[in-house]
Amino acid sequence: MVDYSYMAFGIALCALIVSLTNILFTVMDGHTGKPQNKVYIAIVGLIAVGAGCELVNCTVDPYVQTSDTAFLAIRISNYIYFLTHTLLAPMFYFYTSYLTGRSVGIRLKRKYIGGTANFLLDTIPMAVVWVTELFLALNPVFHWGWYYDENRQFHRAWGEYLFVYIVSVLWVFLAFFIALRSWRILSRSRKNSIAVSFLLVEAGVIIQFLSSTMRIELFMEAVGFTAVLLFIENEDDRKSVELDVYNAAAFSLDLSAVIQNNIPVSVLILRDIRVNSTANTTIVSGRIDRDTISKAVADHLCTKTKRWFVYSMGHGRFAMLVFNKSEKSVRKLAEEISGRFDKPWELGGSDVFLSGRIMIVNIPERTESVDDVIYISECPIPDTMQGRIFDGSELDWIVRHAAVEGAVTRGLREGSFEVYYQPTYTIDRKLHGAEALLRMHDKELGMVFPDEFIPIAEQLGIIDDLDDFVLREVCKFILTGFPQAHGMECINVNLSVLECMKEGFAEHVSGIVEDAGIKKKLINFEITESVAAKDYEHLSDVIEHLKKQGFMFSIDDYGTGYSNMTALFSLGADIIKIDKSVLWNVDKSRLGHTLLKTSIDMVHEMNKKALMEGVETEAQIAVLEKLGCDYLQGYFFSKPLPKERFIEYVNSKNTA
Repeated sequence: MVDYSYMAFGIALCALIVSLTNILFTVMDGHTGKPQNKVYIAIVGLIAVGAGCELVNCTVDPYVQTSDTAFLAIRISNYIYFLTHTLLAPMFYFYTSYLTGRSVGIRLKRKYIGGTANFLLDTIPMAVVWVTELFLALNPVFHWGWYYDENRQFHRAWGEYLFVYIVSVLWVFLAFFIALRSWRILSRSRKNSIAVSFLLVEAGVIIQFLSSTMRIELFMEAVGFTAVLLFIENEDDRKSVELDVYNAAAFSLDLSAVIQNNIPVSVLILRDIRVNSTANTTIVSGRIDRDTISKAVADHLCTKTKRWFVYSMGHGRFAMLVFNKSEKSVRKLAEEISGRFDKPWELGGSDVFLSGRIMIVNIPERTESVDDVIYISECPIPDTMQGRIFDGSELDWIVRHAAVEGAVTRGLREGSFEVYYQPTYTIDRKLHGAEALLRMHDKELGMVFPDEFIPIAEQLGIIDDLDDFVLREVCKFILTGFPQAHGMECINVNLSVLECMKEGFAEHVSGIVEDAGIKKKLINFEITESVAAKDYEHLSDVIEHLKKQGFMFSIDDYGTGYSNMTALFSLGADIIKIDKSVLWNVDKSRLGHTLLKTSIDMVHEMNKKALMEGVETEAQIAVLEKLGCDYLQGYFFSKPLPKERFIEYVNSKNTA
């Protein structure tokens, strides 16, 4: 027959040893500062207390019937056990709350955040803790939880089932619910640790509930929280070991958790840290490596806030999370950090002056995206931005640039780009063709225009993809036969500076059109005159190659100030598009009229056709008729339209 008293004693002893070992390892490893660490130590400490009580019970239980001292000891032991062990489930809830970024220890002074959900997950649980502990504390008087009969036998009462088991299950359910809400922002190791510890603890509770002789619950809890120690409390994968602060991966996860839980925070980004060559009287940069500088700066930042709120973002960049401070206080903190750079740093035995810039990003006022914050920490700062601290409206352009960059990156994949068409007419107002214009309608930003997203696409290196997209869409449109059926001679397609200068460009675009199976003369490529001025000899060869295959060419924006006469004469363009500013200056002065006439005459002298952009009034058309302009384009006829609306527009004009 199995002696369950010896088995229970051995299991309790193992639970005590494991728990004390976990506490000792946590303290020796220095993981005691964060609220999360303190809650973990408290949990394991409660398990150790429970194991100690279990050892007392196993020791004195044989003498309870004959010894009043033993009976008193076991009653006190059970009393302590229930008071402490019942705290395990709510402590696990609070630990999960810290782990997932809800940080119930952070109470914001400015306003209560989080709404009804966070109120229920904070206030009500705390009330339940106090009620449960009060209920158990009064058990010696009312015996609602447990009692001993006249034979000194232990009996469970209704309160034990309610407050020890049912309420504990609810606590664990709430903790699991919080974890699920934040599942996507937890690292894989944390997810695995939560799952393992949850299964072990629940298995122990269920086994002991079903069989009171199997006193295994405490041991399973101790083992479960050992998994937490190994994969959560041990934060080596989150640390920058050399600097003793958190790394960029930890920053992304922690900030994601803060944003998801609607916690306002200010992020201070310290970047562009380097040796200030103008402030140092001697050359020292050759003897000071980046690691030495980063270590000194990291140590200084840790004097301004808790070390676990400081992150190394790599390449000498740092980020700080600042909670519970007004914008004025955050600005003052940034000024204090910036002011440190006015004094020398003792590095490698030398006094070295450093320089750095600080950016303040208030969340959610400025952005609600981790990617935006990381982009702000990395993006180049224009020369127009002077100073050492940037916040507020100074960062608007960076946030917008980051948002547009994200939209451009996902645009082709999500179908955000669309080709619009603006008609062109002959001087006698017959439909001549159309210009294909790229537009982007992002699901988050709405309509974004080319002057904003084209430079970003060039910077990202995807401008070729956009140009190919436009050309293929135009080919599809021409393939429908609609343009030819309505007398359109060609559709104009703009070329980017970067693409048309690349080797193999002519063969590439020619291949796209040939694959579509349309006539090349229906495509009229447009290039700006500023492009021609940069490398007109190479461009002339490209144009000549494509014209021999049947394509047409136009030079756009003539008259904007970049004119290169040699380029214009040497390029084999069929049409010169005169910039709208030349037309709009006609009404301002007599000189404006002269410039317009000279431009049109010069185009004709080169045996090319003139197309006037920006036509908006009948009076302008009358002037252009007298000057012999060939083609017209502008809002007088139509603004750029999506393909379907453009088709409706053309059909309506033909019907009329």
